Amino acid sequence: MEIKKINLLGLDKSQLEKLAFENGESSFRGRQIYQWLYQRGISDIEEVTVLPKTWRNHLIENGISIGYLKEINRSISDDGTIKLLLQTDDFELIETVGIPTDKRLTICISSQIGCSMGCRFCATGKEGLQRSLKVHEIIAQFYAIKKAFGRSPSHVVFMGMGEPLLNIDAVLTSIRCFNKDLGIGQRRVTLSTVGVKKELPRLAESAIAYLGKVQFTLALSLHAPNQKLREGLIPSSKSYPLNILMEDCRHYLDITGRRV
Repeated sequence: MEIKKINLLGLDKSQLEKLAFENGESSFRGRQIYQWLYQRGISDIEEVTVLPKTWRNHLIENGISIGYLKEINRSISDDGTIKLLLQTDDFELIETVGIPTDKRLTICISSQIGCSMGCRFCATGKEGLQRSLKVHEIIAQFYAIKKAFGRSPSHVVFMGMGEPLLNIDAVLTSIRCFNKDLGIGQRRVTLSTVGVKKELPRLAESAIAYLGKVQFTLALSLHAPNQKLREGLIPSSKSYPLNILMEDCRHYLDITGRRV
């Protein structure tokens, strides 16, 4: 029987307590994993030395891991910005970027491998969509940038590869993790979208369900001041005209209390 692999990145304290209990230990062991995972930033079960060696082996044998992404290439610009090419377990490639200043470090997060939106100006769209990223693959980008800079990102923007509204559940779970587990305030998180028909209302309702109070910033990229020009740049906007998009933005504001 094939072992189902479980990645611990993105799991909250209660989920880790449950995992520990289901694997023959007290929930206290889950809290230990939580501390070492998010406060110490360990990358391998073997590093959690407060856990019994036999139990660490048990977790590994049962497909439980802390899977970071493999760095394939690193590009550094004159202003200190670092772009990483990262490889997933199934050998797909994504990019993530760290943008530093003296007072902040912003990470530009990818939410998908490729993209289905086909925006004329975007190189990612030319590749098409391979798949959406899983929660642990989104969180792993944070740790990759943290390792590259030697400090934790202070701000998160979902402006990398992919359309976040086509991976809402994983994106919102990741925002919860950034906020609750890694200590980044929601107001320091921005989700950028070109708009997907019917998804803005779902985002608003799901965000409340996942986060309780919605405080992250939603940024809508119009790219054009009128419908005709926008259709030439963003093919999907042909079925999602500006007047309907604006109605959805107002609906989002009504539900979340957060302006777009």
